[in-house]
Amino acid sequence: MISKFIKLFILLFIFGTSTIFAADNDAKVKGNYKYDKKEGKPKVFIEGIHLDFDFMRRNMKFIDFVNDPAVSDVHIIINNRISGSGGQVYSLMYTNKTFENLSDFTLTCTTASSDTHEERRKIITNAISMGLMPFVNQTEVSKKISVRYRGKEETQQVQTDDPWNNWTFRGDFNGSVDLEESRKNFNYLYNLRADKVTEDWKIRNNGRTSIRTREYISNGESYRSENNSNYATSSIVNSLSPRWSAGAFFSYYNSNYSNTIYSVSLKPAIEYNIFPWDVSDRKVFTMAYYIGPEWKKYYEETIYDQTQENLWEHSFRLDLQLIETWGEIEAGLNATNYLHDFSKNRVTFDTEVSVRIVRGFAINFNFRLENIHDQIYLPKSEASLEDILMNRVKLPSSFELYTGIGLRVQFGSIYNNIVNNRL
Repeated sequence: MISKFIKLFILLFIFGTSTIFAADNDAKVKGNYKYDKKEGKPKVFIEGIHLDFDFMRRNMKFIDFVNDPAVSDVHIIINNRISGSGGQVYSLMYTNKTFENLSDFTLTCTTASSDTHEERRKIITNAISMGLMPFVNQTEVSKKISVRYRGKEETQQVQTDDPWNNWTFRGDFNGSVDLEESRKNFNYLYNLRADKVTEDWKIRNNGRTSIRTREYISNGESYRSENNSNYATSSIVNSLSPRWSAGAFFSYYNSNYSNTIYSVSLKPAIEYNIFPWDVSDRKVFTMAYYIGPEWKKYYEETIYDQTQENLWEHSFRLDLQLIETWGEIEAGLNATNYLHDFSKNRVTFDTEVSVRIVRGFAINFNFRLENIHDQIYLPKSEASLEDILMNRVKLPSSFELYTGIGLRVQFGSIYNNIVNNRL
């Protein structure tokens, strides 16, 4: 009886020991599989905004730049938005393709409106590099990386004192002159902005003046065309919740090209975003509704026998934006009409699609279509041939269409690390 217990004990001991060794060996195998350094540099594909790739290649020697996302280890999409101070906030979206134990994530960096090109490219390149460190750490290249802190040893918390209370102001002037013996073109554009943007409020004010002058000389006779327009907008929007926003929009418009002495509107609006705004750097799907009065006065009597009128207008708009590793989609649908006559309406659909079909083959598509039935400002008098040729007046049209398509085919070497700016 005792011998049977001894034999049973020996069998259990051998079984338990073998199990422990097997588990230990399995853990070692798994450990080697998960934590061994990967050979070579991380292969990185970067797309999005216009970047200084030459500068990045010179200063990011620890990665291999590839020109096809299908062969990359890391796919980075960079998107940018205007900040409240007029600078840029860049969203750097990292998609892990091959590394284990690392997930996708997004980083941000900010540049000021006063930053030079040199300062901006340094900020963006440094931010991209910092985000790539977890991936570099999984490769043999990590043995050649060192981190240096250049700040002071002791830092004191300094409270921010903003005498402008988040207000930013900007003025722009653009002008061009194109002269020939029998033709002269002058174009001037003035633009002023005053904005305040916080987490809860967004206040924007904008004023613009455009002057376009064309003069032609033929057989000693001079023909002159001058199109002037003035545009001013003011809006205030409050963030009600992570998805709801509400605001009011004021606008003023004047244009001799559109036979309008003035057009003034005041429209409250409400907006809902299907996705929370904190993921707006990747996907946005908003629905907005505007309604309010408009006051109009015209240079000439219109086709509806009006020299001035007071109207109510409302509009509904859908906007979709998706940014993924396979491409990008932007689409908008806007429907507007006057409440006194629903036949006076306009429907606009615009979209821009960029899709990577397969490795090395991508398609870009642009499309804009307007169904127009609200040109109530058109003058009653017929436009002369001279007015049409000189582009002095807006012509009647029931639609406007624009479309464009592009294809990109690429094959050959996937690497693109060399910088060569020679002739």
